[in-house]
Order: sequence, then structure tokens, then C-alpha cells
Amino acid sequence: MGIILYIGKNKEITDNIAEITLKNHEVAILNCNSHYKHYIEEYMPDYIILSADTDNYSEISRYIAEKNSIKLIITEKDKLDIDQSGNALQISEPTSSGQIKEILNIIDKIDQIEPDNNRKCKYAKQEVLSFYSIQGGVGKTSIAFNTAWYLSKRNIGRILLIDLNFCEGPSDISIRLKVDRLANMSSYIKNTLKGAGNIQDSITNLNNIDIMVPPLSLHQSDGFNLDMLNDLIYSARNDYDVIIADIPFRYDNVSLEMLNLSTSSVIVLSPDISLAPRVVDFQKFLPEKQKKVAILNKVEEGDIQIKKDYESIIGIPVCGQFDFVPKNNRKSLKDGKSVIGLPDMQAGIGQLVDYLF
Repeated sequence: MGIILYIGKNKEITDNIAEITLKNHEVAILNCNSHYKHYIEEYMPDYIILSADTDNYSEISRYIAEKNSIKLIITEKDKLDIDQSGNALQISEPTSSGQIKEILNIIDKIDQIEPDNNRKCKYAKQEVLSFYSIQGGVGKTSIAFNTAWYLSKRNIGRILLIDLNFCEGPSDISIRLKVDRLANMSSYIKNTLKGAGNIQDSITNLNNIDIMVPPLSLHQSDGFNLDMLNDLIYSARNDYDVIIADIPFRYDNVSLEMLNLSTSSVIVLSPDISLAPRVVDFQKFLPEKQKKVAILNKVEEGDIQIKKDYESIIGIPVCGQFDFVPKNNRKSLKDGKSVIGLPDMQAGIGQLVDYLF
């Protein structure tokens, strides 16, 4: 289906069109234009209806007008102050919620989408995946990195792994991967405070995966805030095809905002089914239209019932599981002859990737 994005702050209009259901399009509403570029890139809409009373109207309309693939409809403006470039339509009359609904229905009838019965799995540009768990020690970091590793072997484009597990000293992933500890997020924080954020100074590369690890101290990490996170993801989406975030088991603002900025969330589960209600409750923090999936780790070999039990309780797909493997029998990932300090879970990642992409 196509996407129509409405940008405006009139609550009466947004409340009314929120209930509308179209045949060929989904309607998304953006009533807060902070980081509007994020949302336009995330939804990749076919049409944008922009209310002229929106804050930063001129800036937003110019940005959209540069996107030749997006048709722009502007409401309640006497004169367009942008180069229309053939993709902008002005409505000079005052616009009510009823008129917006009529516009939506006209677009839906004119721009009918033919069903694609031959659709095959394809990798979409600018996917943002967040890995989270509702308890520690379930192998979330290992699964997040194995997903990045799996994708790197399939030549889908540039991959960035962001480690948000702030701690005192090097994080687990930086120790296990033996990455350059001096190339960490502290450089990005310092540069951003100076007004010149540059993510490349904070990145190290391993096996065609760019990795950003946390600062080496909690004092440095304290400088990282929500605005920096938003700017980081926006900048990264300009350069990377897939962004993977390893989020700590915390309910802090940075963790929750990272989940909000993601196109998909992956919840890593333990075999302890008694924790399923906590997973159900946690889903209230996830955006409604976001793709959600879970994966099981450290399951007793041959236990297939646990997956079914989890799915029946949490209401989201459980795409695969990893059996518990004693430490002495675990195989590690290898980059050529070099051993990577994380377990090799490649055989079980395929189902998860197929669902996400």
C-alpha cells in the first residue's frame, strides 16, 4: 500500500483523520515536526499534505519539494514561496477536517495500487533495527552482532552497529571484538557540543561492519542526550543502509527513544516463560506501526513448545530459537583466521532476517 503523510498541528483535524481507512493507502500523522526528515525518510510517503500553519513551514516545504518522488499538497497558503518543481499543489481556501478527508479519498481513488503477487524478499534502504531484552544475560549483544555479520555477507550495503550499553570502562562488545577503544562515541559527543557532529571519527570497522561503541567512562556518557541520539540516527541514515542498535536493559530516555526511532524491534527472550507478562507490558513503549519480533536464546535442545507458548502470550512472532550450548562446545565467529570473541549463531539468524526484510 502507498503512504500519505499529513503534517499539521490542528488537533481537531488530526483527531478526525486518524480514524479514516483507505483502500489503497495508509495515513500517517505527524503533529510534531521535530526531526521531520526522520519521519519522511522512514515512511517514504507517496503524498504529503502539509498544513501551512505548521512551524518551520517554509523549511519543510522546500525539503519536500526537493523530493521529486513525493507529491506535495499545501493547505491554507495565499502564495507558494517554494519552487514547485511540478510536484506541489496549493489549496488556498481554509481547510477543515472534512476537506482533508475528501482530499485523502480523492488521492486513494486516483492513485490505486496494483497488488504485487510476485513480491520477493528484498532489503529496504535505511532499516533501523533495535535489539532489546527485559532481562540481562540472554545473549542480546551476541544476536545483534550476529545479525550484522549475517547481513554483511549478503552485500546489502553499508551496516552500522551502535552499542548503547553505557558503562564504566570498555563495553562488552568492544572487549570481545577487540576494536579500537579510542574510536568511540566520546568523539561524536565532543564534536556535537562544538556544533560539528561527525560520526565517522567515532567509528571502527570490522568485517565490513562499522561499529560505534560507548565512551570509556560514565562521565563522558552523561553528555549524550536525546537530541544527540536523534541527530546521530539522522546522520547515519544518510550514509548507511542498515543501522542496528544494541540497547541495554534499562527504561531510560535514550533507550526508549532509540526504540521509537527504529523501523523494527527485536526482543531477545530467555526460556523462562514466567517473564512473558513483562514482555507484554513492555510493548506499550513500541510504536504501533513498528515491525515487532522476538527470538529465543539458550533453550533446552529439542524444546519446540516454548516458542508456541511465548507466541500465544506475547502476541508477536517468535522467529527462531537458539539451543543452549555448553561453553566448551561453542564455536566462535571467524574473520579469516582471526577468531571473533562472540559465539557463531549464523545458522539460526536466517529466519529472523527473512522476517525483518
